[in-house]
This record gives sequence, C-alpha cells and structure tokens, in this order.
Amino acid sequence: MIGRVEKRLSRALLKAALFLLLGSVALSGCRNAPFYRMTSKASQSLPLRREGIVAFERGDLDLAEARFEEALKLNDSDVETNRYYGETLWLRGKRIEAMKVLRGAAGKHGAVDAETSLYLSLGEKSLELEDFEEASVWANKVVDISPKSVEGWELCGKVNRALGNKEQALLDFQRAAHFSTDDRRLLFQIATLQNELGDYDSSLATWQCLERLYPTNHEPASVFAGKGEAYVGLGLYADATSAYEVAVRYEPTEPIYRARLAETSFFQGRYDEALAALDAGGEGFADNPEFQRVRRRVTERVESVARSNEGVGVLH
Repeated sequence: MIGRVEKRLSRALLKAALFLLLGSVALSGCRNAPFYRMTSKASQSLPLRREGIVAFERGDLDLAEARFEEALKLNDSDVETNRYYGETLWLRGKRIEAMKVLRGAAGKHGAVDAETSLYLSLGEKSLELEDFEEASVWANKVVDISPKSVEGWELCGKVNRALGNKEQALLDFQRAAHFSTDDRRLLFQIATLQNELGDYDSSLATWQCLERLYPTNHEPASVFAGKGEAYVGLGLYADATSAYEVAVRYEPTEPIYRARLAETSFFQGRYDEALAALDAGGEGFADNPEFQRVRRRVTERVESVARSNEGVGVLH
C-alpha cells in the first residue's frame, strides 16, 4: 500500500516539474516572438494616449497632438488613439487631415464602443461638411454594430432630415427616443418634424410631453412656439395666441415669435391686436423678412376693412 502511494506521489511530482519546465521554455520563447514586441510597444503607447486625452480634455491641443503622434508611432492600430488624434486635428482646423486620420482608423478593428464612437464622429463631421451620403454610411454602421444606440439613430435622423427624407427622419428619431424616453433633444426633433409633416395632433401631444420635462416657468420659448404652431394647424387660434404670448414673454427679441403671435390675432379677425403685437416689437425687427411679411399682410387687411367701412358710411 505504502509503495503504491509513493509511486503516485512520484508521478505527480514528475508531472508538476514537467509543467513548470514547459512553462519556463514557453515564456523564454515569447521574449523572442514578434507579437510580444508589438504588445510591448502597444503597452508603452498607453501612457502617452492617456496623457494626450488629459491634455485634449483640458484644451491643450498642442500637447494632445504631440502625445497622440508619439503614441501612434508605437501603435498605429489603436482605434481610440486615432480617434482622439483626429478630433484634435479637427479642433485645430486641420479638417482634411482629421478626416483622413479618422477614415483610416475606421479600417482598423477595436472594441465595439471605440468603433461606435469613431463612426459617430465621422458621421457628425460629414454632416458638418455637408457630405450627407458619407454621413449616411457612418450612421448605418453605428446602428449595425449597436442597434440600441440612441446617438446612432439620432444621427440617422439628422442625415435623413438633411437629405429631405422627413418621414424616415421622424422614424429614426422615434427609434432613438424608444431607448431614451425622456430625452428632451429627441422629443424636440420629433415634435418639430410632426409639425412640418402636418401631423398636428401628434405634435401637440409631443410638445406637451416635452413641456412636462422642464420645471414650471423654465421651459424654453421654442416649446411654446412649437405648441402654438400645432394649435394653428388644428385651427385652435385662441390656444395658439396663449402659447405664443408665453414664447414672446420668454424671448421678446425673437421676431418670428412676435410675428406668429400677430398672425394668431389676425386669423381671429382681431386686426388691432395684431398690429399692437407687431408695433410692440419696435424698430428692431425691420430687417426680418418674415416679420415684415406679416406686418404687410395685417396692414393691408386693416386698410381694406377701413375702406369698406368708409364705403358703408357714404351709402348711409
């Protein structure tokens, strides 16, 4: 019995020694393998990338650019380093060079989050450059690899809106809102498109939902202006007047809000109130074409009514 135990222990010790020996040989071999040197350079690039990101975030773009360049010399395949380098170049006004770096990074493989951020950046920049077709390519890539990306569907919506595809843009923004139900920015885009598409019942509901997301008396004037437009579309002119009155009170120097307020009174046949709303704007809106268009329309109607009344007086 004792002999058997000793034999088993001997075999176990022999296996352990053999395992350690093989491990030692393997590690020794790794030191001479090409991929180990690459990994070493990649690890050396990480502190430089971190320094670059810190500099980027505090606005020191000179230092950021220098650190990212050093990091890329050690590891040019890192998606995040390339993205930050491209962002830095973009902020420095080197847009052509920035897009070249970012497009080059798009051909490399990285973590899903890093690739998503890169495609979003390329899409937003393509939009800014008014290259809507390229922007569409990057937007689709985002939602392909990250179907629940709020930013990805929002980018799709922006692209389709820029291309004039309003119905599709609305669907894209609604998909984005599905994953971020209380996002004020998205709800604003949705309500605005619903107004533009003439779906005033839906837009009014969206504007009211958006209004509730702000503290009372801290809502943006644009929300009340949007509500006013929906009310006008539904023929609810008194409600439209109330909404535009709030918008004008919040932003008294915005000529469009005052013009729309005057129009709601005009639609109700209250021409004196319409003129009063326009006159309250003073001379500051004289150069605004829309404000002047409404003023001409109201003035012509007031003059027409006055002439009609004079004719009736003569007949009597």
